[in-house]
Amino acid sequence: MNAGTPRATAARGGGRWLVTRTRRPDAVADLYCFVHAGGSPGEYVRFGDELPELQVYGVQLPGRAARRAEPAVTGMPELVDAVVEALDPQRPFAFLGHSLGGLVAFEVTRALRDRGRELPRRLYLSSSPPPPHTRGRTVVHTLPDEELLAEIERRWGELPAQVHTDATLREMVLEVFRADLGLFETYRYAPGPPLEIPVSVFAGDQERTALHVENWQAHTTGPFDVTHLPGGHFYFRDPQQRRELLARIRESMAAPPGAAVTAGATAAAPEAVTVLGRAGGYHVLTLAAGTPQALDEATGRIRDHLAGAGPAPAPGAGAEESAVLPYRRFAIGETHQALVRALAKPAAPAPKADGPRIAFVFPGQGSQYARMGLRLAQDLPLFGAELDACLTLLEKESGHDLRPVLAAAAGDGLQQTGAAQPALFVLEYALARTWQRLGVRPAAMIGHSLGEYVAATLAGVMPLREALGFVALRARLMQRAPTGAMLAVPLPEERLAPYLERGADLATVNAPASCVLAGTEETIARVEDMLTAAGTPGRRLRVSHAFHSRLMDGCVDELRAAAARIGLRPPTERFVSGVTGTWITADQATDPDYWARHLRQPVRFSDAVGTVLAEAPDVVLETGPGPALTSLVKRRPDLPPHTVALSSLPHPGGRTPEPAGLLATLGGLWQAGARVDWQALCEQHVPVVPLAA
Repeated sequence: MNAGTPRATAARGGGRWLVTRTRRPDAVADLYCFVHAGGSPGEYVRFGDELPELQVYGVQLPGRAARRAEPAVTGMPELVDAVVEALDPQRPFAFLGHSLGGLVAFEVTRALRDRGRELPRRLYLSSSPPPPHTRGRTVVHTLPDEELLAEIERRWGELPAQVHTDATLREMVLEVFRADLGLFETYRYAPGPPLEIPVSVFAGDQERTALHVENWQAHTTGPFDVTHLPGGHFYFRDPQQRRELLARIRESMAAPPGAAVTAGATAAAPEAVTVLGRAGGYHVLTLAAGTPQALDEATGRIRDHLAGAGPAPAPGAGAEESAVLPYRRFAIGETHQALVRALAKPAAPAPKADGPRIAFVFPGQGSQYARMGLRLAQDLPLFGAELDACLTLLEKESGHDLRPVLAAAAGDGLQQTGAAQPALFVLEYALARTWQRLGVRPAAMIGHSLGEYVAATLAGVMPLREALGFVALRARLMQRAPTGAMLAVPLPEERLAPYLERGADLATVNAPASCVLAGTEETIARVEDMLTAAGTPGRRLRVSHAFHSRLMDGCVDELRAAAARIGLRPPTERFVSGVTGTWITADQATDPDYWARHLRQPVRFSDAVGTVLAEAPDVVLETGPGPALTSLVKRRPDLPPHTVALSSLPHPGGRTPEPAGLLATLGGLWQAGARVDWQALCEQHVPVVPLAA
């Protein structure tokens, strides 16, 4: 991962997350170390002195050392999202996490898997308690200073004397411990499928009965081993035990990835190697087989050939035959070397025989970003054609050409409601049509505010031409409405009455304890002060109007008249109403008043997601720009263990290009059993790996 060095990452921001003592461009693999509560990565990067073949990085959290001025992260989901964005592996890698760091490493690995990213070759967990946790009644991170210091020393031993005598140092230590202990004490494990990578667990033998580290085995189906070394929580501070720990790491890192995973499989099982071609600058490669061992053997041959160390593999089954084989691996990359690295990822578990049940989720205003969709349109002609057709139709209906607005580097035009909403509709509809043409079809759909119009159009309620005209009119009317403000509030709906009584309107219910209030600037400022005084401060949204509030009342009559001219029809596909949070009915879908008052009623997105999750879909696919709704879905307490949430496009602030993000998601869907039309992906079939005749 050359992006982990300060020199390589300073310009992109990732460098502040990763520190190292010695840069080793020729290292065979990278080891990323996640530190204990209150710890510094300096202790861990020194492991590199004894692991000369590895590049050792320490993960540097905000609020300490060189990042002292940055606010500390106290929530596990936020920390995991940030670390995942900072990682950009360029060679095989592994994670080592001690104590709290083990939990962070585990959750980062799960997040990488859920997003279709490359996984660590092995997970090393040291003195880390396996989830779910049984917590005591005492909340430590909120204790007064003296009590917190005493508890820290009781748990982890005596602190240096200067911590007690130097007020500045004492304050710094307390801030770090409060943040890290808060991270641990507020962490809630969300059940999900186990990992499939090797996991090695270490602990001091004095904690053998306290930590129960052997229970980590429930979190992986891959090889698993436990080693107890003499000592306590920081056993590795003894030189002999540290050498033993690092020797085990060196030995296992030298072993083939996934060694011993496929014991008992038969090598005679059917095998498919499907070489598909290119999408833009990215090679696309799929492999499928009847058993895990057959898949591993086929993968090894392909990797050897791509690396120039082996002959071309014999041809296997084609795309049609591979579609029914249960064990799958998918790789994308701009070079053969990138494909080799991608093929090191664990294979997916056997998919459902009848394919995954997929729910499309369409976001609303606020998710747009500058030049959204343009890189994908350039590299994936299938999507580009859909996008261009929508833009042309929109221009004919509304007289508004959005191409210059989308192409503007600054994206200022997309901050205006009149342009943002039609642009989002066009992008989301084009993405949905692209997925459908690739063979990915939804069993259900949800739309957040504007996104419901995309769902309704795909369901046949509105013809595309009329839907584009209606969305453009809606956006213009909302743009002309009185200005206002919106405030995200970390409270459930039932606790909002005092603020609604002060004149605010409930605009959205995004999650069980996450709502948005809307109203005039004066009203929202007053509510903001009340929330801050109550200890639950809100967060202003970057909007110019108070959507879904009484300030939208002036738009309703004109929209009703416009909806009546459309010729609304009953839906032919299932989607959830954002107004009721339940499945839309034919009467609602064909009622012009429903669509007129849609922008005035609260968006009950949380209820809508609950309605879909109650049917336990296999995949929730955000079909729009970025992963904003994906993050909300992943944090739901009612998310079924087997359900994965994916986004069509990567986070706009990350380093993954749009084509790579969409292809990674497509690979995840194929691995889950979707019958992908690979021929539709590429305009021309351009072999990447020349198969033997």
